[in-house]
Amino acid sequence: MGSPISVLILENDSNSVFDLVREMKSGGLSPLYRVVESFPSWETTVHEEDWDAIICSTREPFHSEIPIYLQYLNDKKLDIPVILLSDSEEFTKNLSYMKSGVNDIIDRKNLLRLTEVLERERRELVYRKEKNTTETFLYQSLKEIQLQKFALDQANIVSITDANGIITYVNDAFSKVTGYSVSELIGQNHRIMKSTDKTKEDWTKIWEIIQKGKVWRGEIRNIKKDGSDYWADTTIVPFTGQDKSVFQYIAIHHDITDRKLAEQQLTHDAFYDNLTGLPNRALFLARIEQKIFAYNMKDSGYPILFCINIDNFKRINHSLGNEAGDKVLQIFAERLKKYSDSDAIITRLGADNFAILLTHILSIDEGVNFAFRLLERLGDPIPIGGYSIYLTASSGISGFGLGGKEADVLLRNAEIAMFHAKSQKVGTVSVFNQAMQEKIHFQLEIQNDLKKALTQNEIFVYYQPILDIKENKIGHWEALVRWRHPQRGMVSPGEFIPLAEDSGLIVSITKFVLERAADVIEEVQLKQGHPISIAVNLSPQVFFDQNIFHWIVDLHNRRNIPYTSLQVEITESLAMKNLSETVPILSNLIDIGVKVALDDFGTGFSSLSYLEKLPLSILKIDKSFLNNVEVGTKESFLLVSIINMAHDLGYSVVAEGVEELEQLELLKSFQCDKIQGYWLSKPIGNEDIVPFIKKFNSKQEKT
Repeated sequence: MGSPISVLILENDSNSVFDLVREMKSGGLSPLYRVVESFPSWETTVHEEDWDAIICSTREPFHSEIPIYLQYLNDKKLDIPVILLSDSEEFTKNLSYMKSGVNDIIDRKNLLRLTEVLERERRELVYRKEKNTTETFLYQSLKEIQLQKFALDQANIVSITDANGIITYVNDAFSKVTGYSVSELIGQNHRIMKSTDKTKEDWTKIWEIIQKGKVWRGEIRNIKKDGSDYWADTTIVPFTGQDKSVFQYIAIHHDITDRKLAEQQLTHDAFYDNLTGLPNRALFLARIEQKIFAYNMKDSGYPILFCINIDNFKRINHSLGNEAGDKVLQIFAERLKKYSDSDAIITRLGADNFAILLTHILSIDEGVNFAFRLLERLGDPIPIGGYSIYLTASSGISGFGLGGKEADVLLRNAEIAMFHAKSQKVGTVSVFNQAMQEKIHFQLEIQNDLKKALTQNEIFVYYQPILDIKENKIGHWEALVRWRHPQRGMVSPGEFIPLAEDSGLIVSITKFVLERAADVIEEVQLKQGHPISIAVNLSPQVFFDQNIFHWIVDLHNRRNIPYTSLQVEITESLAMKNLSETVPILSNLIDIGVKVALDDFGTGFSSLSYLEKLPLSILKIDKSFLNNVEVGTKESFLLVSIINMAHDLGYSVVAEGVEELEQLELLKSFQCDKIQGYWLSKPIGNEDIVPFIKKFNSKQEKT
């Protein structure tokens, strides 16, 4: 059985509570715990048990109540360690609570420190209780006993000095923690420990207090005999004679080195990147502010920022794994330090984004030359796991006064310029200008409006029919999402889909399209008896980061939608991004009856060796293959070859973008299976699907 510990947990997330209890048990603790979710429950529960610790979530509603809990403990004189459970992105902000009485902060996504922190705080709680008991005993006996060392628990670190500060006694614990033998300490002054955290003025104030017969308590950083640091929580008790003069001092010390190291680690983690050791964004902004201040004072040392992003870094993680990706980031960071100037301040902003601050470059043109030289050097191959990784990076540049004079503005402008560089051509450099900012503002406006669009019925779905040439029937449709903006009118999918992917809104949009497709299947097939299948396009984010398989299974279970009535369409670039992940997902979909279409074939990788490895049902030929196609031309031979190849692999072929009857007749002669395009119909609303099918069928019956 583990070591028993009583813990009061302030959390309303049951999964989080489960994780906490599991971590405590795995760390060798046997927790007795209670969970409270409101302040009234807290007032009752906090008095029910002699709690060893309180774990409090920093999420709402607890975040705004943390000062109330701390004040309550203080008012009621309840000595219980408080440990905050924080989200990593809020870690820096929550550090401020350390000054308000919080004992430690734990990252809720990384609970490895939890057991260590709980055991440390319980030890210190026990120590405080024992120490208070000891000090009370000392105070009561000051006038009756001249020498108190026998009354001190030898578990404490104890030293005694005469009125002049000369050491007359130390216990074994004091000798052990300092590394000095008892004989080396007796007759010496405490200055032998070379305290490094107190100034001469500090020591003068301490002596003034204790020479007046008053107790002093504080933290002292000392040096051991071997040169290493240790921290002590020290209480110095003066002893006075009948004439009220001090004749000796007893110092009771408690080794708090572990706690101070933990606090230092917290501070380091708040301002430095754990992977590369570089300053993080918060510290980098502070450094920029320092350089701006110096520039304003001296009119020299012009601050110029370079934001650098590794191109296509996600491919490394997908293909070689996160461990290899981390190694690449570490090597990349080392190269930034190696190839930048000695006065450069380098940071990792997060993920694969880095930044450099220089103050010796005299012009933006010189900065551009520096950036290109740096990017060229960063392109040297990196050996990882038997592979040579060739990196390219893109850079954005901003300088003081170019669109801003504040640290956060300069950094934001450099990031805007970097994104602009990547949108133009990877591996290049862009200098910030006002037009870039206006473009970003426009995109942000659109992105913010898009967040509201789903809840305000601005997003809707149109459906484009697909004709089965051989059977001359309409049974397949493609779902196409549309956005009618209240002020801008119809917004192009090419404009808002990339923004939806960047912001993560594509997940909600895809779920919305699936639900609307299910509405159509229910109405057209299940109620009116017209066989139908609807294809839904999947973005890379939805395909890899979300479980599309379980979405479709859930749709089937909730709404009785046949698997065979759904299709998914993916692009070549998405399919071949990581075959080891792509193939299992596609195979699972096909196994339950969902058809899988490869969209826009011929516009991406077009690798036939990859194509045969993919589990597919349908190959959709991009409309560009229909341009200027005539019988007997090279274009026609290519088109026929693609159709025959797809048939040999067992795929059905859909030709997109058919706009003329001549194109349809040509595709018929080439044995193409299906066509889609404006010749048949533009995309239509769900209410027009059944009338369209009836009209088409009626027309075929007459012919």
